[in-house]
Amino acid sequence: MKNEKEKKDYSLLLKILYLSIFIFICLFIYIAGGKNNLSKSEKSYETREVKRIENIEKNEQQIVDTQLKPFKKYKYKYAYTIDIQGYVERMEIDIPIPLNETEKQYISDVKASIKPTRLYSDGVNTIAQYVFNNIGSQRMNLVFEGIAKVRTYNINTAKILNKNLTPEKNLKRYLNPEPLIESDDPYIKSIARKIKGDSQEEILQNIYEYIQNNMTYTIINNIGAKRALQQGRGKCSEYAAIMIALCRAKKIPARMLLGNIAREINPQHNWVEVYYDKYGWVVYDPTAEPVNVRILDKNGNVKKIQKRYDTSPDLNYITAGRNKFSTYNTSYSISDTRNGSVNIKENIQIYEVK
Repeated sequence: MKNEKEKKDYSLLLKILYLSIFIFICLFIYIAGGKNNLSKSEKSYETREVKRIENIEKNEQQIVDTQLKPFKKYKYKYAYTIDIQGYVERMEIDIPIPLNETEKQYISDVKASIKPTRLYSDGVNTIAQYVFNNIGSQRMNLVFEGIAKVRTYNINTAKILNKNLTPEKNLKRYLNPEPLIESDDPYIKSIARKIKGDSQEEILQNIYEYIQNNMTYTIINNIGAKRALQQGRGKCSEYAAIMIALCRAKKIPARMLLGNIAREINPQHNWVEVYYDKYGWVVYDPTAEPVNVRILDKNGNVKKIQKRYDTSPDLNYITAGRNKFSTYNTSYSISDTRNGSVNIKENIQIYEVK
């Protein structure tokens, strides 16, 4: 009997021990599980914080970006029909190539129907040169095409993007007179003295306004800044030459741009870049009429309407070259014209690509 009782007591102790171990294991799992849940909660909070900060930064960036016009993508096609009559000993054709410019334009998918004889730099531009020797009467077709992503780059754009700009050196060439940009001429200088302003931006606005008030747009051959001002007429190249001449007469670096307005009809154009020490090269187009811009208060209500004299935010430009006047995007020379002649027709097509 005694042995059976001892066995029962021993069995009961084992059950209690097993039950205790089981309860301990469950408690451990519960506590461990709780710790793991806490850890997941902490990680979830950290994730939410990272996302929250990222959203703040993204919203701040969007606020900045709303002040910038977005890049637009265009397909451009420069087609040249070259008619040769008689015999030409040598013909050279130079075509400035649109290049990548940070924050201004990005060029891709460039193709040429005929491989250039050589590519060279004139110190400012990259030129595709074609050289033909000993050619007789014939018609040649030359096509350049590519994709351009461009944005309006006016003073507002420059102020946002170039807050910490290192001033550019070697600007002397953009202060000196050139053929058709007679910035040292007494007539040009007398007009420049009359144009004043409390800041460079205000001076440039006043130059712009002077051109708008004293010039009538007329298609003529390139006659330069002085004659255009004296006659009060000219096309885009004269408008640009006048602005550059007046800027240089007032010791403001300025230069001519050649290329195309991103539109399908009459895209060939000349416009201007003016240099600001704080913001770098900024685009101005004195041919374009000033635009009315709404100035908003902190609540988003229109505070006033202000005229802007830098580049219209609705115009996009594909820059092909600098320090060049545009009757065409191309220039050419021939030798031995006694028995031959060359005629080049340019057809430019630009379409927006979605």
